[in-house]
Amino acid sequence: MNGIFISHSTKDRELVEQIVELLQLGMGVEPSKIFCTSLEGTLPTGEDFIKIIKDNVKDRGMVLAVITPEYLKSQFCMMELGAAWVGAEYLCPILAPGMEYQDLGASPLANIQMRKADQEENWNKVYDELLGHGMISANTARFHKKLQEFMKYIRRLPEKTDRLYTPDQEGYYQVIIEAARTVPKPYRCYKIKGKLMIEGLQQFLDSESHWIFYTEGAYDDLKAGDQVRLKISETERRYFSDIGFARNIYPGDLKVIG
Repeated sequence: MNGIFISHSTKDRELVEQIVELLQLGMGVEPSKIFCTSLEGTLPTGEDFIKIIKDNVKDRGMVLAVITPEYLKSQFCMMELGAAWVGAEYLCPILAPGMEYQDLGASPLANIQMRKADQEENWNKVYDELLGHGMISANTARFHKKLQEFMKYIRRLPEKTDRLYTPDQEGYYQVIIEAARTVPKPYRCYKIKGKLMIEGLQQFLDSESHWIFYTEGAYDDLKAGDQVRLKISETERRYFSDIGFARNIYPGDLKVIG
């Protein structure tokens, strides 16, 4: 392979810069072998940047895709990923800290083997794969020292609360419960850690929180941290003085899966 193309959203520049530093200073990848549009001087002024990106996806051999909520929402990132799928010798998707596999929903990424950025063993595997492809020379002491610095950065990142869930092919969402809300009997109400991507209602995502709402006994009681698989029956947007705009999610089916 000739190098590494970093596929990412420009809104995730700080995380991407830390990953590039780990590749260069920890794994020994030469700067000239990395193509990353967030690095100064990568895209020449006045050039067709789309053509440059397409050419580098093909020429670099390895594509390291940094998967974040912003990445999943970006049509341009999806275009890069599609090009990587076709032209890359080695596709290595990295799931950003705080994201879970169920966050991928029904996207094409849902069936791809992922590396999680907050797990050291996954970076050990990336290091071994780069060695196996002859892209770097072994220097484990340097690598492990830089990896520990990188993991300290990862642990300082705020907990992710803006997950965006999309439904699977059967229309089910897999979500995480953040908290229970006290409501009059016989009802149950639980805040979702993140929001559901609901067709036709994307314009409300930034201004509302999402809550599962049902009658006691219809489904099991939930608690913070529960992973739930649910299908929507209907939703309703309401305003509350303490939490602002909220969308009640009325489930047609719901099961605790973890």
